[in-house]
Amino acid sequence: MFRASLQALNPSATVLCLLIVALFASTTQANESRLSISGYDPVAYFTDGKAVQGKAEFEYEWHKLRWRFASGEHRDLFIKDPQRYAPQYDGYCAMGASVEAVAHKDTVDPAAWAIVDGKLYLVHNNYWLEKWREKAREYIKQADKDWQAVADLPDPVIIGSPCAAHPPSTAVTLRDGGRWLVIGAQVPRDEAGKIVGKGDMRAQIEQVGKNVGTCLKAGGATVNDVIFTVNFVTAPADFEKYADLLPHYFGKPSPESKTVPTSQLSSPDFLLQVEAFAATK
Repeated sequence: MFRASLQALNPSATVLCLLIVALFASTTQANESRLSISGYDPVAYFTDGKAVQGKAEFEYEWHKLRWRFASGEHRDLFIKDPQRYAPQYDGYCAMGASVEAVAHKDTVDPAAWAIVDGKLYLVHNNYWLEKWREKAREYIKQADKDWQAVADLPDPVIIGSPCAAHPPSTAVTLRDGGRWLVIGAQVPRDEAGKIVGKGDMRAQIEQVGKNVGTCLKAGGATVNDVIFTVNFVTAPADFEKYADLLPHYFGKPSPESKTVPTSQLSSPDFLLQVEAFAATK
């Protein structure tokens, strides 16, 4: 049976209101073990049925990772049986680990989770969690089969500035030897953080496109490398009016690209946000 986050699928809430961060936070000392699940408590998914931030005073090291817990009781439960509570695939995205030739390690949103048959799975964000849940057992079977090979792949690399820090954009290595840039959802804000083009779909497409381009350039790619996008829009018909503009910012049309209608993004002034995936050498 499934137990999962009961949040409605609102991708922008995931993007801006919940912490979408790298699986392992950066550390201040080179010899310090890395922090798992961005410091979220793995036991709380089972006991509380939700993502709960752990506390530094309740920390335990296991498998060369630092695990944090909301209480000493949770820490002790983990110590007694870490295999029961630790997320599958070392806490990397369960969807990313399951896509055969392009399987890879990627970051997760601690709020995008599910428990299936007593095991915890984390996914990149709530949109991909819903896609994963549609065929969860098939994805699990494939990821279990491939994980030994995927586990040896390099960790995802955060692209960083000038690309926005949240949600993170990453460079991931694929099982087939390729490389993807996974551009975290971009919104219509300029470099100063000001919303651009309130009520103007074209202006917001252009600003989001510029932000995607900034991330692509930072990761060593161009718009010509984009293989597909996921476009979250409040007015799909208005978005489609600018179909001739989209390739300039988001690459050639692809059957893999999706336009996802949503009633509202994280700001009522946002008309769209876009995730992009690019293949690089």
